[in-house]
Amino acid sequence: MSEARVWDRLAGRYDTVVRLFDSSYGRVRERLERDLPSGGRMLEIAAGTGQFTADLASRAEHLVTTDISPEMVARLRVRVEEAGLQGVECAVMSAYELDGPDGSFDGVFCANALHVMDAPEQALSEFRRVLKPEGTLVAPTFLHGVDGFRRGLSRTLSLVSPFVAHTRFDLTSLQQTISAAGFEVLSSEQLPGLFPLGYVVARPLRLPEER
Repeated sequence: MSEARVWDRLAGRYDTVVRLFDSSYGRVRERLERDLPSGGRMLEIAAGTGQFTADLASRAEHLVTTDISPEMVARLRVRVEEAGLQGVECAVMSAYELDGPDGSFDGVFCANALHVMDAPEQALSEFRRVLKPEGTLVAPTFLHGVDGFRRGLSRTLSLVSPFVAHTRFDLTSLQQTISAAGFEVLSSEQLPGLFPLGYVVARPLRLPEER
């Protein structure tokens, strides 16, 4: 079964599942006002049913909010319409192949997705491609590898769903993965939760061939 089909099947109970792990979401929302640029074009990756979409829309002149699952995007579109959010475009899109020209976004926001991706490095390369040189990446990511208890719990939950975690990051390995994809990590912190969140802010690093 394709990745999109699996997430389609989860869409109906996604909001319920999220509530089990969202204890740090309020802290993320507080930090978005500090860390994301105001105005301009914003891209939201793996939006699910839109837990952060309204917060991003309040910061952006235009927000493109995306998910790989058509069913998630259908529910996301309903939420956007019901909330009366302006300047928001909902689209089915893979993080591995973003539909946008180079340097077209001021900010990219990817919450709780890098750890479930088979190839987070490929996704990060795409994030870097579509960001402006002075753009900002914000990537809150569940840390399934911070200690033995979380690693064990993650493996147990993976018996129920194959998309619990592909990579069991701790904060250091998350930073290293983002840096290796051509970003400068500006700040990072671990936010509490059943699975803690690694909250990382980064910007594209100019590579030697780009200078």
